[in-house]
Amino acid sequence: MGALKKMSLDYVVKAVVMVAIGVVLAVWTKASLDIVARVLAALLVAIGVVFILTYLLKKERTFLISGGLVAGILIAAVGGWIFVNPGKFTDFIPKLFGIFIMVSGLGNLWQTISLVRYKSRAWWVSLIIAVVTAALGAYLFFNPTNAKEIAVTLIGVFLIVDGATNLISALLVGIASNKAEKSAVEKATAAGTEIVEAEVVDGKVVEVEEEK
Repeated sequence: MGALKKMSLDYVVKAVVMVAIGVVLAVWTKASLDIVARVLAALLVAIGVVFILTYLLKKERTFLISGGLVAGILIAAVGGWIFVNPGKFTDFIPKLFGIFIMVSGLGNLWQTISLVRYKSRAWWVSLIIAVVTAALGAYLFFNPTNAKEIAVTLIGVFLIVDGATNLISALLVGIASNKAEKSAVEKATAAGTEIVEAEVVDGKVVEVEEEK
């Protein structure tokens, strides 16, 4: 239970969301293609409309504001094109998700660094996870398949794997952090001091001690 408490809540939430998105993409692949494209298109149109309304509601007509109008029109136009032609846009989905998964792999690498700081013997597991995740992302980016539905299914599977491995990495860090704190308490007790509070910060145990 102590290890679970050490797991970063935002990291766990992100991992669970990634698994959920992966399941949707893997199970409802065909529908997901158009949904992803049209949701993004709607967001772009909304952003473009905000830029345009900002220009219309402003009394001053500065160069910057006028530039916002042009940007708003272009953004809304791109969103409209994607909404009407979702199939053409989905050709880029494998590359976009490839970049996202590669970035996530770099995040796993940071978890590996944390494990090394904690002197955990399981650091190599996290390193393998980071390398595999980054490799999967690179595969999607550099080798997008022509069969978009197959690609999206693979993306779903990769996201599920990535989310699951993120949870494993977070749990390993939590276990290592918990062991580090327990070790600090045991050493302090043996030295004749009492630990009022101990917390691991960036791989180092921060202690508040009280002499017996």
